[in-house]
Amino acid sequence: MEFKVFIVLVALVGSSYCYSDGAPDSECSSMTPRHHVDPQKSAFPYNINLSKKKIRAGDTIEITIQGKTPDDTIKGLLVEARVGETAIGTFDVSQSAQYVQLRDCGNSKGNAVTHKKIPNGVKSIKMLWKSPANLSEKVIVHATVARNGGTFWVDQKSEVISVN
Repeated sequence: MEFKVFIVLVALVGSSYCYSDGAPDSECSSMTPRHHVDPQKSAFPYNINLSKKKIRAGDTIEITIQGKTPDDTIKGLLVEARVGETAIGTFDVSQSAQYVQLRDCGNSKGNAVTHKKIPNGVKSIKMLWKSPANLSEKVIVHATVARNGGTFWVDQKSEVISVN
């Protein structure tokens, strides 16, 4: 009987760091989930697709995170558009609102996107990102994507977005 209680307690403690409702704001800088396993070192099986790679300050682009094969579904993610290590701009997640929600990284509102509960995983997630009105620097989209709680890739980077 004591062994069964111990197993249940270990399972509860182990699951307390899994965030089925999205990454907490505290994970913004490292983009590393607390899943108690190491991130994957293998090739990133997802694409970070950008609708444009050259924009003007204040413009909006569409970002799509998509698996490269039908098996590469998404159950979790954290996405930020950054200049250096700073998350900038704002996201609109209305296209995929059933799967994702906004996060506030640092002192800005809505400058990151994370998942909601995605029980079966999805093939792709779309979001809009709006550049700050006064930006004139290069931006890179950073994404952590989880296939499941034990298989995830941390801080993968998109192509550069040139803003002028």
